[in-house]
Amino acid sequence: MKHIFSHHNQKGVAIVEFTFTLPLLLFVLFASAEVGRLLYQYNTLTKSVEDGARYLAGQVRSATATGTLTTATNNAVSLVQSGTTVGGQPSLLPGSISVTTQTNAAAPNPVLVTATYTYNPMILPNKLPGFGLWNDVTLAIPLTARVGMPVL
Repeated sequence: MKHIFSHHNQKGVAIVEFTFTLPLLLFVLFASAEVGRLLYQYNTLTKSVEDGARYLAGQVRSATATGTLTTATNNAVSLVQSGTTVGGQPSLLPGSISVTTQTNAAAPNPVLVTATYTYNPMILPNKLPGFGLWNDVTLAIPLTARVGMPVL
């Protein structure tokens, strides 16, 4: 009796299975890399906002007294965007970071620093095309970090 599933009939099955699973494996690989990149950029954004809020909280009282609050605020914005108070430095993240600050030296009100950054994936950075079957899907994700610190 001849076996239907003999070793001889299995030639080439492994390459066919590999051909079917390769796109799925590549998708998982690139998706996990994008998630890691997203988390890294969000962490960078939150840490820079914390640094900017800490700097501004320490400077707001003396800057209000000396009339240099605008300079202290600009330095805090620069600290969030580039990691230093020196202007003209490259941004910490690719693209632009918009920063807003709220300072009020009254005791119960904290200094608030908010930054917004738009994350764009490396693969298909603008939109996932719908090819006329559905609407294009925008892949850009707005990331927002907000920190409030008491005035020191």
